[in-house]
Amino acid sequence: MKNYKEKSGLDFSLGEDKLVYRKEDFIPAVDWVKDFQFAKYAYRDKSVKTGNTYFGSRYMERTEDQDLLHKFKYEYDVTALEAGKIGGEFIKTVGHYHSHVPGMTLSYPEVYEVVDGKIEYLLQSELDKDGFVDVIWVIAEEGDKSVMPPNYGHVSMNTTGSLVLESNIQLRDLPKTSDYSLYKELDGGAIYRTGQGLEENPNYRIKSLRIVRPLERPDWGLVKNKPLYTSMIEAPEKFEWLTKPQEYDFNLNELFEDVEL
Repeated sequence: MKNYKEKSGLDFSLGEDKLVYRKEDFIPAVDWVKDFQFAKYAYRDKSVKTGNTYFGSRYMERTEDQDLLHKFKYEYDVTALEAGKIGGEFIKTVGHYHSHVPGMTLSYPEVYEVVDGKIEYLLQSELDKDGFVDVIWVIAEEGDKSVMPPNYGHVSMNTTGSLVLESNIQLRDLPKTSDYSLYKELDGGAIYRTGQGLEENPNYRIKSLRIVRPLERPDWGLVKNKPLYTSMIEAPEKFEWLTKPQEYDFNLNELFEDVEL
């Protein structure tokens, strides 16, 4: 089995539909698997009967780091996306929006790291007053850190021919309040990714589309050639933009630069 300690900063490997690690080293890690019956609402073709799409572990954190993580209210998770297509679409996560900071219209952000392979991210804004969304399509390579800005829902997609691995950091326990409703109502995200490219979901009204790659933000702890987990543990204060987004400027041009697909 392939070990990911060098790439992720954590000592684990991949088995069949699960992460393999010493349980006592990662308390309170929670393993999970999402099959197509769970994910089918996000695909155009809903006729597939079986098959897993992605799996991973929440709270994939060293036991020795728990005091620090609870102090700063961070959560670190790992997700593996299977290779393949469903009805012509590349395998993906179902997509969700985050809850808002209490008393504000600003939602909590998140950051993703490509641990192994290449991943494309669909970021879409919340619906505006006229029912339109702005779309950012992120092309991320191994080692890249991609910020999911406030008020943007997001989907991860495996456009390669082999399993890919990503990690993320967010406000602790934030997934408990994630909102999947728009993706369920409109058959997935605003754009489908197929072998032919990007295809608009006709259930949406798209106002703008940017194709980008992520930029490094050392001041936010985001450095391409350093594992995300390692950066978080060494300088946790640099990641407070995840828990206090109202105190930071999420200028998209400082997070991404335009590229061609």
